[in-house]
Amino acid sequence: MLELYKGTIASASGQEEASRQGESTDNNAYQLLREKILDLHLRPGINLSIRDICDLLNIGRTPVRDALIRLEQEDLVTLLPQRGTRVSKIDLDRVEQERFLRLAVEEEVMKLFMACHTPTDLVELQNNLMEQKAFAEMGNGDVRKFLHMDDEFHKIFYRVTDRLFSFQTINNVGGHFRRIRLLSCREAQNIKEIVAQHEEIILALQTRDTKELLYVLQKHLFKLDRDKKELIKKYPSLFKRNINEDYVNIPWTDDFFETFQSFL
Repeated sequence: MLELYKGTIASASGQEEASRQGESTDNNAYQLLREKILDLHLRPGINLSIRDICDLLNIGRTPVRDALIRLEQEDLVTLLPQRGTRVSKIDLDRVEQERFLRLAVEEEVMKLFMACHTPTDLVELQNNLMEQKAFAEMGNGDVRKFLHMDDEFHKIFYRVTDRLFSFQTINNVGGHFRRIRLLSCREAQNIKEIVAQHEEIILALQTRDTKELLYVLQKHLFKLDRDKKELIKKYPSLFKRNINEDYVNIPWTDDFFETFQSFL
């Protein structure tokens, strides 16, 4: 009887472990594919088969299907019956919604940060800014790394104010906003402007000028209003224009962002 009990426990433990491994694989597929989309490894508008994605991620079909369902809920892909999956083009209406959410939350986070930050927090911001300046001066680095530095700069405000849940929530629904930010960072002048605005944010904090801080934050997040006009003119095929627009077969590339100029 004891041996039967032990066998039952072992079987249950094995099932739990298998379930955990399955969940881990599903999450890995989701995270990897989402990163490929947000970092523009995958061209907006490209059609992919399940097999393409499995080969790209080296992951089985079931976790890939589960990942695609989650990504469709974020409007990052469209599932096409009998035709595969389409990576969503950048939707400017969605960009505006995502930017609105971030600004509404980040304004409140900045007010909290102004009230509670320490000199050590400012040093951390300045250290991050120094890395950004070094990148801007180099002029030809991987702009994905710069965007990561930008994200880390803003993440400091959320962490210090104990609002990391808000930061993660914004990132979870901010895929279209992130992609247009990445496109914007291809222009060296835009990176220099971002760095200058980050410096203005730190100065407003040092002088404890809340009004100026919120003004600079709004200017910083609305910068894309000007940038997007040039981006649409330069890369029109990457943006959603209307619901009935035609999609053509697009050449496959391992890293679209690094090579896409030859396809536009």
